[in-house]
Parts: sequence; C-alpha cells; structure tokens
Amino acid sequence: MNANPESEDFSDLDVSDDVPASKAHHRDRQSISGWLLRSVLRAIGEPPIEFVLWDGERVVVSGAPTVARVRVRDRATLLGLVRDPFVFFGDAYSDGRIEIEGDLIQVLEMISRGNQSREARPSVLHRVAKWVHKPRRNTFAGSRDNIHHHYDIGNEFYAMWLGETMAYTCAYYATADATLEQAQVAKMDHVCRKLRLNSGDSVVEAGCGWGSLAIHMASHYGTRVRAFNISREQLKYARARAEQAGVSDRVEFVEDDYRNISGRYDAFVSVGMLEHVGRDHYAQLGRVARNALKSEGLGLIHSNGRN
Repeated sequence: MNANPESEDFSDLDVSDDVPASKAHHRDRQSISGWLLRSVLRAIGEPPIEFVLWDGERVVVSGAPTVARVRVRDRATLLGLVRDPFVFFGDAYSDGRIEIEGDLIQVLEMISRGNQSREARPSVLHRVAKWVHKPRRNTFAGSRDNIHHHYDIGNEFYAMWLGETMAYTCAYYATADATLEQAQVAKMDHVCRKLRLNSGDSVVEAGCGWGSLAIHMASHYGTRVRAFNISREQLKYARARAEQAGVSDRVEFVEDDYRNISGRYDAFVSVGMLEHVGRDHYAQLGRVARNALKSEGLGLIHSNGRN
C-alpha cells in the first residue's frame, strides 16, 4: 500500500500481466460482473477509484482522476459487495479478498463522501442496503436482543481495545499528547462539571455501559448513582469494578430498561445511548429524563452524530 498516492498515476497501468493471455483481450469488454460492480459504484456516489476484477477487467465510473486502485480477488467477493457494500468492503479487506493500491484512508474518505451525497437521492441498491441494516424495533424485547447481540459477547473482547476505562464513547483530548485513558477521564469530568455535581447529589444514568461514568461520579464527586442497563455482561463487569473502587454502597447497577426508571434525582445523564434509542423514541427518552428530574435538576444527553 503506497502512503503517497498523489505521486502515482493509475490511469494508464496495464493489467494484462495479471491475467492469462487468452483472457487479456477481453478486459475492456463489459461483463456481467463489471456491470454489477458499476452499479455498486454508482450507488455509493461514483468514487474516483479504479477497480480491477479477478480476470483483469477494469471498472471506473468517475470522470475525475483516479486516486487509487482496488483489486477484487474473486466473484464471491463481488457478490458480497453487491449485497451489502457498506459492511462487506471492510470485511473483505480484512480477509485479503480486496487489495488496495494507494492510500487506504483516502479510499475510505472517497467512498464515505459519495455515500453521504447519495442519501438525498438514494439508488435502489442504497435503499436495499439501508433496509438490510435497519435497526431492530426498540420494543422492550427488541432492545434486549439488540444489546445482547452487541455487548454480551465477552468483556475480554472489548478490553482489548477500549483501554482501562472501558468507555465506549468519544473521548475529550484536552492536550494533543493525552493518552486514551486520560482523555476518557477528562470526558467524564467534563460531563460531571456540566451537571454541576456536588457531594450527596442523586444521579440516574440511562445506559451505563461498563459503569465507568457511574463509578467516576461516585468516587470523585461523592454522588449516589442508580445506573440502568440491560447487558448482563456489562453489569457483571461494572459491579465488580465498583466493588474494587470501594463505591458499591453508592452505586446501584440496575438490570432494567431505561424506560422503567422511577424516582426523582438531582441529575439525569445518558452517554452514548441515543444511537441505540432510535429516532422514533427520542421523545420518549426526553419524557423519561423530565420525569426523573427534580424541579431544579439538570439533565445531559450525549450522543455521536453527523451533520
């Protein structure tokens, strides 16, 4: 993979050495495979990338200069891209079934930009892919199944890449040389300051993950916290960590849906759960937060999003 794709011009590279001579003269003819790939590329915004199929056929749909080349190694990989380009591309790259000549980050940026530009005028393929990945309905049972599918797969897996805090949301880098753990703690402090927490305050948290924020609020701000979650694996980890931190008497981890929150609190907080709630349930989350707060209480909902 070349780290400086601007120094190369892929437009006139001969790929006939990659295929048997008997097939090389067919590479400029549009095959069914080439037609399918063109359909995928048009559906994701016509990125300026040249694709080369396993038989040497080149596929380019953009009129702009190509910035990289992507090689598709076999027909099964192509069919995966046709079925679900937004997920399968990454899987195939990880498995070596797709190879990239050029800058990986630039390729992903081009595909992402094209995909976003298509959302205002989606193709049939784009609509099918979005249907494939439509979220489960957020009924009580559907939410539990969704959380189980994502998070009850073993805490050891998440511990490999989430760091010591086991925080699964964006971090707050106050300085460029901060570590991931420092940035996550800074984010938690940022949340606590926004909530103006004081010792003795009561806090309810909707969707507590592995319990980092709840434990941080109790340990560093002297609060009493009730944290709701429906992932048994996360709660098992959170309770053990609260015990280690010596705050299990001030933090209660409740295995229940956030919609069953009851009582009145000085603060309501939800970090990184809005994405799971779903747009149809935003108002419901708002009602839960309002009903959970005392008259002078403060609420904070943090989420990841895009313009």
